[in-house]
Amino acid sequence: MKLFSKKNWKTKGLEVINSHFGKKRTYETFLRIDPSVAEKYLRFISRNSNATYIQWDRSIQNFRY
Repeated sequence: MKLFSKKNWKTKGLEVINSHFGKKRTYETFLRIDPSVAEKYLRFISRNSNATYIQWDRSIQNFRY
C-alpha cells in the first residue's frame, strides 16, 4: 500500500516548491539541466517539506539534508 498516489506527491511537492523562492529556482534549474534529477528533487521535497540546506549526494545519486 502506498502512502501517496503519484498525483498527490507531485502536487504536495510542487506546492512546497512554489511557496519557497530558493526551492523553486533550484527546481527550475534542475528541469533545464537534468529532468531526472528534477524529479528526484520533487520526490525529496514532497517527503521532506521542512528540509533546509538540501545537498546532492553524488555517491548514492540522491538528495539529503
